[in-house]
Amino acid sequence: MDNFILYIYPLLYVSPCYAANAAPLFLDSLFDEKRPLDMGKKLSDGRRIFGDGKTLEGTLFGLLIGFVYFMVLYNLSNFLRIELYLNWIEGILLVTGTMFGDLLGSFIKRRIGIERGEMLPIFDQTGFLIFAIFFRSLVLGPLPYDFVIYVFMITFIVHIFTNVSAFKMGLKKKPY
Repeated sequence: MDNFILYIYPLLYVSPCYAANAAPLFLDSLFDEKRPLDMGKKLSDGRRIFGDGKTLEGTLFGLLIGFVYFMVLYNLSNFLRIELYLNWIEGILLVTGTMFGDLLGSFIKRRIGIERGEMLPIFDQTGFLIFAIFFRSLVLGPLPYDFVIYVFMITFIVHIFTNVSAFKMGLKKKPY
């Protein structure tokens, strides 16, 4: 049982990041009309800031779902006396970092000419997590390196699997 906890704990810890990152995809399938976060504006390079894929509704929904999911885990872990999080600020940092990383990924992709829906390897799979852990670590200190490496390896693999699954379910237009 102890080994099970060692392998599951890190994934449970970052699961609010997964929820926040995935939430806009599900919202996208519910509504046709959404407002682009960049309001259609372009930078001096002639490209959109984020593109149509990053919407106000999706970003807010990602933040909401991530925070709600975190608070459920936070309160449940406190109730069960499991040390999962230090405090509620940790959730704000993780979820905000997640959404920032996702937006930054789109911003970078637009700058280097990668169109919406096209892949930027590694960053597409883990960019959201990089910034979630970075934001958290800036305020609360670094997480153990083995924890971070494990979470990134699993996230990379799981992200590929979930994207292929979302593609097969018709939630995504491409399997990446």
